Amino acid sequence: MAEKQHRSVTSPGMAQPGPHPGARPGVGACMRASGGRALSHGARLCLAQKSDVGLPSRGPTTCGRDHRGPNLAIGTWNVTSLGGKEPELVQEVERYRLEIVGLASTHISGSGTQLLERGWTLHYSGVACGERRRAGVGLLIAPQLSRHVLEFTPVDERVVSLRLQVGDRSLTVVCAYGPNGSVEYPAFLESLEGCWKALRPGTPLFYWGTSTPTWAIPSRSITNTMFEHKGVHQYTWYQDTLGRRSMIDFVVVSSDLRPYVLDTRVKRGAELSTDHHLVVSWIRWRGRKLDRLGRPKRTVRVCWESLAEPPVREVFNSHLRQSFNQIPREDGDIESE
Repeated sequence: MAEKQHRSVTSPGMAQPGPHPGARPGVGACMRASGGRALSHGARLCLAQKSDVGLPSRGPTTCGRDHRGPNLAIGTWNVTSLGGKEPELVQEVERYRLEIVGLASTHISGSGTQLLERGWTLHYSGVACGERRRAGVGLLIAPQLSRHVLEFTPVDERVVSLRLQVGDRSLTVVCAYGPNGSVEYPAFLESLEGCWKALRPGTPLFYWGTSTPTWAIPSRSITNTMFEHKGVHQYTWYQDTLGRRSMIDFVVVSSDLRPYVLDTRVKRGAELSTDHHLVVSWIRWRGRKLDRLGRPKRTVRVCWESLAEPPVREVFNSHLRQSFNQIPREDGDIESE
């Protein structure tokens, strides 16, 4: 029986193209042969063996778009208080086969590391113990990557940083939760700037931010708008009673990783009693230094301010007239009539 043609979107629990994002876990698994290899049009479907179904992979998930190396599946989620919701959180991230998840608005006091269900590790940072619980950020790491954490830096209740080894490369991940009031912004931007300065030169970077201004992220690429998706797959916050939606949760990568981002989209099927959607991003990761595709980008800075000086302006106008005079005029040109 020939397989029906399916859309190239991401599937829960597969970290690769599959059915629509609201599908139940496991839907779309029959569209792939064992080992995660996508079936071409006209191929025969076969029954999945018991050994093909199980817990999340022990290594970075693979994507059907490129089988030559492993890919990373990461996410960001504003959980609106994490207290008592840890089991549901682990269940949801396993359902979507994620390896690293940035968490915002956890409302956890203190900072440290906590071992959750099924081997997941939560690295969190919040206000000092005894203070009123607010903000709070964290990084949830899958069991297969937890043992490769090299450094954990809890900056404050709004910024946390972590460095880990993936393959033979070092990766830095930062999670930040921007304040709603303008009074706290200077301190927040100062914490972010400290993270950028502490980065080792050439280290790939993942950054998750909620309500963070884009100009506070130097030399980075926001992946939320890199791909064409419907609005419902881009809005990260919603308020159904008032009909409001917005994109305020971002996944950002360093410029060297931008060409290898496969997709970024919202997963509306994830549920954790919050008014924010889970945002998932996939990136091609081979465990070695990636070569840039094509020629490196060359940026030229034109100093237009120099035209204010009469000698420079005169030379510029002279070269401009000479360039236009070299263009041959055709019959019927407007100026020749």
